[in-house]
Amino acid sequence: MAIKKTGKTAAEKITVTPDNIKVDRAKEFDNSISFDITLFGCVKIYGCSYRTFTEKETSEEKAFISFPSKKGKDDKYYNHAYFQVTPEVLEKVEKEIEALI
Repeated sequence: MAIKKTGKTAAEKITVTPDNIKVDRAKEFDNSISFDITLFGCVKIYGCSYRTFTEKETSEEKAFISFPSKKGKDDKYYNHAYFQVTPEVLEKVEKEIEALI
């Protein structure tokens, strides 16, 4: 979910759907894939990461996307660009990454 500012204090939530995204570049590393993604044909987020892991309790393989972040003055990391990743969006990202690699 992207946030569109409509004033100094108000913001409108915009839902990101699979139709609104495109993976532009993907590079595979040892345990992750780095990629760039374009939203709505005009907003590009550089340096996203796709990873898979095996859940200990169920031994099920799962995946997630992490977004670029910066370290704050309090030594915590904060995402500077992100949106809500639905299962449908994750599936589309997976397909587009596979096509690029």
